[in-house]
Amino acid sequence: MRSRLQCIVNEGIKSAVSFTHDLGSLKYIFFLLISLHLVLGVFFLPLFSSDFERNLFYGEAFWKHGFQVYDMTPLEIDPGYSIGDPTSGILSYPNTTFDYPTLQLLFWVGIAALPFPQITAKWILSIFDIFNTILIFELLKRFSRNENGSEKSELFEKGFALSYLLFAIPFSAIEGQSTSITIFFFLISIALYSRNNQASYLAVGLGFHWKYVTLLILPYLLVKDIGSVKKMLSGLGYLVGSLILLSFPLFYSQFILSYFSFFGNLSQYSGQIPSNPLLISKLYISSILSTGMLLLGIFFWLKPVLRNKKISFDIQGIIDRGYWIPLLLLLLFLKIYANSFPWYWMWFYSLIVILPRKDRRLFTKLFAITFAFGLVDFVDMTVGFETFFGFFS
Repeated sequence: MRSRLQCIVNEGIKSAVSFTHDLGSLKYIFFLLISLHLVLGVFFLPLFSSDFERNLFYGEAFWKHGFQVYDMTPLEIDPGYSIGDPTSGILSYPNTTFDYPTLQLLFWVGIAALPFPQITAKWILSIFDIFNTILIFELLKRFSRNENGSEKSELFEKGFALSYLLFAIPFSAIEGQSTSITIFFFLISIALYSRNNQASYLAVGLGFHWKYVTLLILPYLLVKDIGSVKKMLSGLGYLVGSLILLSFPLFYSQFILSYFSFFGNLSQYSGQIPSNPLLISKLYISSILSTGMLLLGIFFWLKPVLRNKKISFDIQGIIDRGYWIPLLLLLLFLKIYANSFPWYWMWFYSLIVILPRKDRRLFTKLFAITFAFGLVDFVDMTVGFETFFGFFS
């Protein structure tokens, strides 16, 4: 086990060195972005969301109440609970219990025990962002090699990876969102699978106990393994085993029942979700564009059906293009789930990686346009353009 872990660490160091070498002159941008992550993590408090403060609150509460924090509201844990939303000052989720799975709770428990947890947590999240940047580049390079990628495609890979590290700054270094770890589980699952390692299913199981959305990558793995029942069953064994093992702590509380009750009565809790300016459903232009992305994605997934201007039901063609399924499920989730936030869009980085080069470039362009309009909407709804431009005058 020790030699295996040492091998993984050595390979990680080797990949990091290789990545900085491959970047060439762009490596200075890479180190600048890393510096921004670390510096902003020290000097900036969350500007728009209370999630970071509440997660640390539950991490500290665990040392006294254990897994019973899943049954306790913030006011039951501490009658003097005063964490408010930065955008409105409204008390944040005072009557809802902790709603993240086991691994995420244990992460914040560990962070709460460290010195200077507010800074340490952001630095750890930023380190995951650095890992993710390297993983994104390595995966793109590996897949492009299989597709005979050109010099132009190599530049795209570098730019795509660095853009992830850039856009992660407000979410990890400032807001303290744990999006980077969610993306890490996506990417590590894809990386393991690209090496025919069935532990990719284990990564999905672990990711599920970090944030449930990680399960979106499962259809991709199943479609890829559809020709080998043995591989599929072996992988599902890893997945189910991890789900069962890590679910035991949840049975010490009413977490599972309260979780489904929460989503079944979401409208009753709307008053406890104060960060309304951040809701994607409120960003009208990007919401319309994301609908267009969903429809286009469905079209390209089902493209094999359209042959010679006639409809021919090519099941194998649709299966072979199963890499579209996680993206479509994520787009559908963002459309249906009313409380989707901008950092959820960062998940697309890990799912775009699995697309072939031609589809990847197409979807990246659509993603960039939608993301840009989303930022315009976001600025307009939070501070207004007069305030925004006045800052630079």
